[in-house]
Amino acid sequence: MAYTDNYERDTYGIIAFWLRNDYDHGRFFDREISHYETELARANLNNIQRLGKVWEKAEKKQGDIGTLLIEAQHATSEFHSLLAYTMDKSLHCDVIIATPVSLIDHMVRESEESSRVYKLIESGTKISPSDAIIHECVFWLRQMADHLGYILHYSDVSNYDVNFQVMQMMQKFERLYLQAVALQTMIRTPRKETLPILTQFKNVIIKEAKSLEAFKLEIDELIKTCAIATTSPPDLLEHIAREAHHLWRNLEEDRIT
Repeated sequence: MAYTDNYERDTYGIIAFWLRNDYDHGRFFDREISHYETELARANLNNIQRLGKVWEKAEKKQGDIGTLLIEAQHATSEFHSLLAYTMDKSLHCDVIIATPVSLIDHMVRESEESSRVYKLIESGTKISPSDAIIHECVFWLRQMADHLGYILHYSDVSNYDVNFQVMQMMQKFERLYLQAVALQTMIRTPRKETLPILTQFKNVIIKEAKSLEAFKLEIDELIKTCAIATTSPPDLLEHIAREAHHLWRNLEEDRIT
């Protein structure tokens, strides 16, 4: 499916966003599992199929939210377990895969975040704007820095200028992540108001996330026209551009979903 950033931000749309994330991760992971690892490949394929079916229900708004949440939670939990198990195996050098350990960890963290979002929807808990801003920045800025690192991982060494641009952006987002962590501990709970320093930071991140989304789509076009040497999955850049879009939209609306 081509890049889309206009998904409905109702409950079905949010559940679909997170299911699609895990579904994409499963597909990307599938490309990097050695043919020797038949059991791992089979288990991952089962997860992809299950996530895809529940995602399709969410996209089509089929069934009631309660039932859909249960199905989403179960599918996500199984995928998370497989990833966490594989990450441990990888750290012990007991599995043959091309996926870096940090990338598996990246996928594990997003799977855990999707579970938190499902529980938040289920409970109906209201999050203050200040808490939402800090949470989204602390979580997603690390993911954004990771994304840039993975672009480098798949990019050919000969892409000197592109790689330099990516490295500069990665270092920028690493600094922004550290600033978010600092604000998280400086602005203590209960966060009943949004302080000017946090509003300013939010506005900076919205601007930077929009710029990052556009940059990812520029690289995506180069990959799809075979204008850059890379081993990247063909729609990886669409996937990470969608997440950058999700970040700045959430910040604009002061929400966690």
